[in-house]
Amino acid sequence: MYETWDVNRRIAEAKRLTERLVDHTHYLLDIRENNAIVVYSDQLSKQIPRSYAANAFNVFREAMHQIEMVRLCALWDQPHIDKEAIMTVVELVDDDKVIEALAEDARAQYVSLPEPTGGQKIDDATLELLKEANKKRGAEHAANAAQGLRGAIAAARTIKASERLKSIKNLRDKHVAHYLTQSNAERSGDTIAPMKVGDEKPILEGSLTIIQLLYSWVNGVGISFDESRKIDKKCAEELWNGCKFEIADRSKTPSKP
Repeated sequence: MYETWDVNRRIAEAKRLTERLVDHTHYLLDIRENNAIVVYSDQLSKQIPRSYAANAFNVFREAMHQIEMVRLCALWDQPHIDKEAIMTVVELVDDDKVIEALAEDARAQYVSLPEPTGGQKIDDATLELLKEANKKRGAEHAANAAQGLRGAIAAARTIKASERLKSIKNLRDKHVAHYLTQSNAERSGDTIAPMKVGDEKPILEGSLTIIQLLYSWVNGVGISFDESRKIDKKCAEELWNGCKFEIADRSKTPSKP
């Protein structure tokens, strides 16, 4: 797909797409923390007795779960120039010359020496020690970049081929995004097991690790989703902990004579 692109163009596009992946992931994590309460706990459902309201709540809860699956699957769409997906970035960077160039970018962060403070000059012996230390750190950083990129590529290809992701995408294709009798995968002869509750968790966690690695070594900026997840959880809890339902229990309504 990108075989005719030069290294610089592939890297520039990979940087742009990885920025977008981070944005998409933040929104997905927002949904995930809300679903931790709405879908995966009984905090709200236990307040709603048998009633017409219970039907409405079930529709709402299912819709929340489905949009999480849609957004997660979108991260794993087939690689294409128009798709801001993990595999698009993987195809861009899965090239020895691209990885070598990104490793050299990582090494270059340690080329310059720190400026002396207080106007003091650095003697020649100290200067040589600093140069040697920077050279060593640069080599380690370059090696970490190459290893991190290859690790992200391998992990992405493993998840892409996983049975869990196939089950989630099959659910998305047949029952959420489209109303299909058979998905394309099924028409190709694949036997795909139904998605189980919780299948999405390891796919999400693996996605976060891969995107963090790509952002660190493609964009040259370290990132962790841990802090944003804490904020997302706090926001969700502040809303739903304050949400109280008062609904008449239809099962206890006396029948008319």
